[in-house]
Amino acid sequence: MTHQEIKELLPLYVVGGLEVESVTAIEHHLAEQCESCTAELREWQEIAGLIPLGVTPEGPSVEVKGRLLDRIRQERGAKVVSFRPRRWRPLVVGIPLAAAAALLLTFAGLRYQDAIRIAAEQQSRTATVTALLAQEQEKLASRERELQQLALQVQEQQSTAAEKSQQVAQLESALAEQRQLVSTRDQELTRLQIQLAARKPEEVPSPQSGSSVQVMAEYEREIENLKTALSQAREKIAVSENSLQEVHALLAQQRQQFEAGTRELVQLREAVARQRGVIEVLTAPGLQVRSLQRAKLGLETEGHVLWNERRKAWLFYAFGMPPAPEGKEYQVWFMTEREGPVSAGLFSPDQAGVGQVLAAPPSKLYGKINAVAVTLEPAGGLPKPSGEMYLRGSL
Repeated sequence: MTHQEIKELLPLYVVGGLEVESVTAIEHHLAEQCESCTAELREWQEIAGLIPLGVTPEGPSVEVKGRLLDRIRQERGAKVVSFRPRRWRPLVVGIPLAAAAALLLTFAGLRYQDAIRIAAEQQSRTATVTALLAQEQEKLASRERELQQLALQVQEQQSTAAEKSQQVAQLESALAEQRQLVSTRDQELTRLQIQLAARKPEEVPSPQSGSSVQVMAEYEREIENLKTALSQAREKIAVSENSLQEVHALLAQQRQQFEAGTRELVQLREAVARQRGVIEVLTAPGLQVRSLQRAKLGLETEGHVLWNERRKAWLFYAFGMPPAPEGKEYQVWFMTEREGPVSAGLFSPDQAGVGQVLAAPPSKLYGKINAVAVTLEPAGGLPKPSGEMYLRGSL
């Protein structure tokens, strides 16, 4: 119950015309030492106190006045002049008893009508908050499930990336060994070719050159075998290099997926934290609610602004909002007493046309917040509103 609502119910509180819940709320508010409500309560109690003052009090008797005058003469020795007796009047301070009672009953009747209106408004606000709270709790549960699934997915991606990294390391090690083997055989082939060239016989063979020809034939066979082995080794290297490139590509893709999943996980965790903040605002004591009305003809837009002084948080809802054009966003504004419009945040409505902003209140230097509004602005927002207004509401 707000301060103003409590103030309007004070006449009914004085005459005992409220229910237990309202009495408890008023007494709790008065216990917080609200000076204005306490002062107004005293005024209503004084008006109510006039009702039993309908009996006119009697004046003092002649004997009592005589004894009092004699005593004063004895104690002071001064001359005391008796004044003309005055007629005693009831203490009504200018308000006759009937008028006071009628005034109180009239005000009580008006306030009772106001109380009925306030109760209806309070019931409507309670229903609004209850519906919003149920919606936010459902969203929180959905996002928490999504967060859990995404965390498992990112963990699997991290494990897969680690396996691919290990596979790349193994392939690179095997490829290094194959290259080393090819290098060694290349060196051996070069050595054999040099030896073969050194033993090559003259163009005209001699009888003594038979053994040399046999040795050269062996060198040539060995060289051919070595060339074959080298060719096979190089083919294996080519296959290993292709495999390594494929695994490198898979590893890069896996790392990209892991990084994207990690970013999404961070964003989702922030969304869950923000969702919990919204629920805290909706469930904390002292929540106040006002409606936002459409400011643009032809659209069935509406909204709510909720704020909690204890939590130092404001919550804006917009419903029935059309999609923002490309390069545009909706911007929420605090209409402050000294600074004028102060940005509260930006939003783009979802597919159902719902937008939401959770904001901290502006600096106290800006003065009282008198109203809020929603306008369409360039993406990223502006320091002051420039676009068309879609929602507005006074506080």
